[in-house]
Amino acid sequence: MTLVVGADAESLVKGYVQTVIDGGQLPTPPAGASWTVKTIITPGITPAWTIQVRMIGGVDEQRVAERPLVDLRVWADGTTNTDGIRSATARALLARVRSQFSCSVFALPVPLPDPADNSKVHTLFTVQLLVKGSQQ
Repeated sequence: MTLVVGADAESLVKGYVQTVIDGGQLPTPPAGASWTVKTIITPGITPAWTIQVRMIGGVDEQRVAERPLVDLRVWADGTTNTDGIRSATARALLARVRSQFSCSVFALPVPLPDPADNSKVHTLFTVQLLVKGSQQ
């Protein structure tokens, strides 16, 4: 019996974001800092210069395709001096993701209080991808 296994949307987007970072295609953090990409952020910790890629749900499109929802969260260093870099990074990343994947924007980039420290802000946006599975 042939099975169709869905693609790992989280890994696909995380890998692409790492490529974008490696290619220097995002606004540059201050000297001594660099962007990192993760799927898991330690609870109670506010990361600095981090992009989180996390699948939060989705729906089956057909027997061979899915429409996963993927959150992308962008943290700078939490100071007001870097709000512009954080915001510009989220917008640039959204544009790059849209050009790379068949997707629709579920939620535009919006600044939100950091879950671990509400005196700091991060930016969140959500895309819904269309991914096809592979036969196994």
